[in-house]
Amino acid sequence: MPLSLKHVPGSKLYVSEPDPRWFGNPPNEERNPHWDTESVNWLKSRFHFSFAEYSSNKNSNFGVLRVMNDDFVQPDRGFGTHGHSNMEIVTYIVQGKLTHKDSMGTSETLGRGSVQFMTAGRGVNHSEFNRAKESGLRFIQTWIVPRTTGLVPNYGSFDPDGESGKNVCTANNQWRHLVSDVQDGSTDTPVQIEQDANLYVAEMDRDGLSLDFQLKKDRMAYALCVEGSVKLHDGSGKEVILEQHDGCEIKSVRNDGGALKVEAMGSEKMENGTDISAHVLVFEMAHVEGAGRKDL
Repeated sequence: MPLSLKHVPGSKLYVSEPDPRWFGNPPNEERNPHWDTESVNWLKSRFHFSFAEYSSNKNSNFGVLRVMNDDFVQPDRGFGTHGHSNMEIVTYIVQGKLTHKDSMGTSETLGRGSVQFMTAGRGVNHSEFNRAKESGLRFIQTWIVPRTTGLVPNYGSFDPDGESGKNVCTANNQWRHLVSDVQDGSTDTPVQIEQDANLYVAEMDRDGLSLDFQLKKDRMAYALCVEGSVKLHDGSGKEVILEQHDGCEIKSVRNDGGALKVEAMGSEKMENGTDISAHVLVFEMAHVEGAGRKDL
């Protein structure tokens, strides 16, 4: 059956560039030749949903997906120690290396294609930094509402280049199922969270290549174009083109599921020198009636 696609263009995302003192950073270095010129601030964050200084009751969440922030952190900057509770926090690293430390004793640095997660539960403190002196860090951080509050805090990760990546297929031009529900015994993903939600990732290296994504009955999804560009086909002839930073709400017209075709477009140079046509994230979850932005 046809799907309902609502385009969320990057131009409609709230862009946050907070004062560096908020997270314990020194002043911005406007003349540092290693800083990205798109922004002279230590952080540029694009909010897909209401968060921090951006408050909107017309765009507060999408089902259990409460936060999706597309963050770029300048060299030698980061988020000093701060606390979280009662959230499943999933972070996907796009560019550079993210160094994490927390009150559970975890200390880890992860690079491109890695996933880090925390069950904040009863409360946890952590920091996130870009320790590189000459290169930026970009990651997508999502907060997912857990099925219950007061859980025991937990940390885990997936590193495609480490031990956790040995038994996971990370090839291009196919879906990588990286995150699933810890209570779902039908699948075995490297990261499992305390909610009925899934994360799929695809890196497509050829213009015109397409992948199918099957949306099941009583489910919905939120897609993010991380890099490059893609064309989404709804099954009835309608198309939506997503550029970098664009999102898309995906639902079935009568809530009975349907097939989504994701077609790669264009080309973009990666930090390792290779070209990519499209890099897409899809968060899939239970359908919630009335979910989605009310201001588009």
